Amino acid sequence: SDDAFAELIDYFSRQTAPTVICMFGDHQPNVETDYIRRLLGVDSLYTMSTEQTLKQYITPFVIWANYDIPEQTIDKLSVNYLSSYLLQIAGLDMPTYNRYLLALSHQVPVITPVGYIGADGRCYANGQTSVYTPLLKGYEKVGYNLLFDKTGRVDHLYGLE
Repeated sequence: SDDAFAELIDYFSRQTAPTVICMFGDHQPNVETDYIRRLLGVDSLYTMSTEQTLKQYITPFVIWANYDIPEQTIDKLSVNYLSSYLLQIAGLDMPTYNRYLLALSHQVPVITPVGYIGADGRCYANGQTSVYTPLLKGYEKVGYNLLFDKTGRVDHLYGLE
């Protein structure tokens, strides 16, 4: 709740140890299907455009620190980039993988199971060919290497040396 978050911030604002707090949701609240249809002006959720579908994945986040950090508003950033962004804000060393994600976030700021948003601001359905397709293929390969490639995993990409 907002009150609990305010209490957390209040507590850590009085602490001397450098502290960074990130709060985000992984989804929007569950609301009635008819309400979403009326809000988006569609007859059926199955006929929504990619852009309308992606809007359902929007979740706000806030990063707070008890020391000075750059204040900024991020227009679009999907959760797969949030840990890298948090490491950058905190001024911490990060693995090559996280630096890769930060660079990718400038080209394809949003990647979801439904589609993605390019730096051009356009929404693309998954599988739709665009100038971002090679970047997404690379992202898939790196993700596979991290999660599943037991024999060919490139360990130095994912840890600090």
